[in-house]
Amino acid sequence: MLKARSVVGVYVRHKISCPSLHRGEFYRGCPCPKWLRYSAGSQHRKPAGTRTWGVAEEKAAELQQKLDAGKTGIIVARQDTDHPTIEQAIETFLNGKASEGLSAATIRKHRRQLTRFREFMDERSKFFPVEITATDVIEYRASWKWESGVTRQKVQQNLRGFLRSCCRTNLPDLLSALKTIKLSKADRERLKPQPFTEQELAHLIAQVPKTFPDTVKVRKMTALIHCMVATGLAIVDTVLLERASINDGWLRIERRKTGKSVQQKLDDALVEELLSVASEPSPYIFWSGRGLVTSATGQWQQDLKTLMQDAGLWIRGNLSHRFRDTSVDFWLGAGCSMTEVAAALGDTVAVCERHYSDLSSKRMGQRLATMPTRSWPQENR
Repeated sequence: MLKARSVVGVYVRHKISCPSLHRGEFYRGCPCPKWLRYSAGSQHRKPAGTRTWGVAEEKAAELQQKLDAGKTGIIVARQDTDHPTIEQAIETFLNGKASEGLSAATIRKHRRQLTRFREFMDERSKFFPVEITATDVIEYRASWKWESGVTRQKVQQNLRGFLRSCCRTNLPDLLSALKTIKLSKADRERLKPQPFTEQELAHLIAQVPKTFPDTVKVRKMTALIHCMVATGLAIVDTVLLERASINDGWLRIERRKTGKSVQQKLDDALVEELLSVASEPSPYIFWSGRGLVTSATGQWQQDLKTLMQDAGLWIRGNLSHRFRDTSVDFWLGAGCSMTEVAAALGDTVAVCERHYSDLSSKRMGQRLATMPTRSWPQENR
């Protein structure tokens, strides 16, 4: 009895959001992942590692030759749901992150990073999490072009989180291979606080009307700088600042990032300035309330970058956070404890000590230098 020849076919696995979903699994024109399918005693499915139908047909021809020769040498999934691919695992991971309340910008960053990893594994013809080896992740990390050690640390942290979500039997080997990335001297210098001096701050504010000729923009930008320097608020918390949060002379908010409460007594003149530039009829001071807050925050960040560049004060990788550093430097100089600084910022003492230990040491040295010294009359020596 002749044995039926296995024929490899190409089909498309449409995403739920694909507008061509109704066209069926043999539609060639959408960018959804292409898969290969054949029967060899039972049904086998294998990702083609491409979104292009023509390339998938070439992969099918290659697999067909191997099947005809009786040499497949591949790992296949008998049921799609039993063996999710790396691409499917990425979607599950990102859906989980979205359900945790992460911002759209953060989700996009995760997607970019994990898509690079998936493409790297595709080039090695590895499509399932169980196929990932320690050698793969080591060589993937070696392919990174980022010069910043901080960026490399964050990308590795996100990769480790993804691997934990989808790998089981091979997870210990993968995590062990991704050892701690050490920061260079340049990285450590870049992470240090960069507060503005009083002269630099005055120069920056004087530059505002030169960079932004519109009177309303000048008043708002000046008020935003005054607010951030006085309070140490992060840029997103400043953009989300409401009139109701300051109208009694006290700043009362919950930080968007940490969820911690912030309470500060504000200068009366600052309160008056902020209320005078508040966006009407929006309840917010620096945001119209329309569109996405991330878009509004990004626009303010871009304006601040332009302003600092015009003033010759821009430092790559350190933009609005310099105002926060300036606030902390001022408070420490006035003798505030790190516990008080942490409460004002809406952070933990441990985080503040880690970020601002250099400023604290500098200010302590200045205070020690001004302490009175005891002297003895010459005749008593």
